[in-house]
Amino acid sequence: MNLKRVTALLLSVVVAAGALAGCGNSGSTGSDNAQTENTENNEQEETGGSSAEDAGTAADEAVSGGGTVEFWNDKMANIEQASLDAVLGTVQSVSGYTLDMIPYPDTASYQTAMQQTIRDEKAPGLFTWWSGSQLQTLVENGLVEDLTPVWENSIYDAGVSQGIADAFTFDGKVYAAPWSVLYNVVLYNKTVFDQYGLKEPETFDEFLQVCETLKSNGVTPIALKSDSWAGFIWFQALLAAKDVELYKGICDGSIKYTDPRVVEVMEVWKDMLDKDYFSVPIDWSDVRPSFAKGEVAMMLEPHVEFTGMKKDFDMVEGESIDAFVVPAMDGGKKTIFFEAAPLCISTSSAQKDDAMKVLESWYSEDVQNMFHEEFGYTNTSKIHVDTPVVQEILDATADADNYQLVLRFYESTPDKLRDFVLDELMRFQLKNATVEDMLNTIQAEADTVFGN
Repeated sequence: MNLKRVTALLLSVVVAAGALAGCGNSGSTGSDNAQTENTENNEQEETGGSSAEDAGTAADEAVSGGGTVEFWNDKMANIEQASLDAVLGTVQSVSGYTLDMIPYPDTASYQTAMQQTIRDEKAPGLFTWWSGSQLQTLVENGLVEDLTPVWENSIYDAGVSQGIADAFTFDGKVYAAPWSVLYNVVLYNKTVFDQYGLKEPETFDEFLQVCETLKSNGVTPIALKSDSWAGFIWFQALLAAKDVELYKGICDGSIKYTDPRVVEVMEVWKDMLDKDYFSVPIDWSDVRPSFAKGEVAMMLEPHVEFTGMKKDFDMVEGESIDAFVVPAMDGGKKTIFFEAAPLCISTSSAQKDDAMKVLESWYSEDVQNMFHEEFGYTNTSKIHVDTPVVQEILDATADADNYQLVLRFYESTPDKLRDFVLDELMRFQLKNATVEDMLNTIQAEADTVFGN
């Protein structure tokens, strides 16, 4: 990594930069940082590894003359160097190209730097962004390359699902590839479950009974995070448990927040809150140790948290920690929400052709196995997974008969409305708003955003 280059770039960032044309919401509010914070809070705690030496050896043997491609991101600034060396060394070994990693310490400085360079030939060949409307804005302004040919020639064959491609597709073309795919599941303290004779619930009624049993034995059933952006986590889970089309309609404005079915779901959530099935909203730094100690039994989090809980608390998959998907209320398909961080190629970059060649090898088994080993990512179905629990989650994502993959709420609804909804949902979780008050307030804003 060129540390002088990183330092120079960071020093050159000017906070008062102009926005991308039509890009809106490129500031750094708590909600705007949700994608980065949610991923980083999980990913940065989970890094480590012992493969740097092997990867370095492989890199030394890489095909020479491949050149260098700059890779800008705001997700790797605090990753351990040994893990970075292992992953980047493997990329170089497979592709023949060296990645010049330019990590930014926060979202604001990163977005400012991209705003200043994305239309110039000096733009990075590869960069990470956000899915949903923020990616769509880049597409509409012609700032990112169409990656459909790469998907058709290599990414699909590597075992990346169509559902992930759909999250990056506009007008039939795919404009990004996954830097990381995080599947949200209910992690549970298996030691606590075993202590009270509990099993993974297959129906929603069984899920509620699990909560009641835990509560009656002095264990808080479910953790709620206090992060300002985190209010949507159980909102989306319960809506989709009722009807995934209800969830999708809320996101695109075709169904009102005041719809009787939404009211019904919120009454279920209110009942769970009133029965203290959820903790009071607590800081993420307190959620993890509370879960490890068995003070709280469940948390709805990305599957990569298995790696973090093992590293930081010695929790072993299948023994002291396990996972299940929230059951559907009607017994139908279970919904697995995912977060996919886009990896894009700058249209204006002088490096775009080389970046395309790097991307063609990005999803090889060697590279993705190293991603999984060092970061806990499981971006493809062809990586080596040494734990049955994670393999079961991967199998579920490919089981279209019983599960459905759905992009999470944060990226699925307009930014302006999303941030408003997050505030109202947090107010509701703190028991400072009734169901009727919350939904009417949100719908009034939704009418403005969707032009109803």
